[in-house]
Amino acid sequence: MIGISKCLCGYDCTYRGDSNRIEALELIDKNGEAVLICPEVLGGLSIPRDPAEIVSEEPLCVETVNGKNVTKEYVEGAQRALDILKAYDIDYVILKSRSPSCGLNHIYDGSFSHRVIDADGIFVRLLKKEGYKIYTEENYPGKQ
Repeated sequence: MIGISKCLCGYDCTYRGDSNRIEALELIDKNGEAVLICPEVLGGLSIPRDPAEIVSEEPLCVETVNGKNVTKEYVEGAQRALDILKAYDIDYVILKSRSPSCGLNHIYDGSFSHRVIDADGIFVRLLKKEGYKIYTEENYPGKQ
């Protein structure tokens, strides 16, 4: 089984209320080979929702573009998504790049200016601690 960000399989769960559909990943889901997760929705955030970024590491703080603190929702959603994946024999995980939850090695810098820094999203941090193999939609195995 492969863990995949739900938005990559055509589900409208992004902050904009749409998806980041990738047909090849959608086919993995349709073949019953995927476990889909959206940490942000699992944390109780709405669809659509204001964009959010990690604005501070010490202490950890995730805020929306309008200044609302949503750290609790991001942390709880990441843990719930991890708990879901732990219930399956997951070979690897494919997540949405640059997301404050799912970004691998690169996320937005917290200034809402589309600048990217070298860091991981909150969910990815948990996955790394657990030893999961992680990819994004930009570099997953078999990508054409």
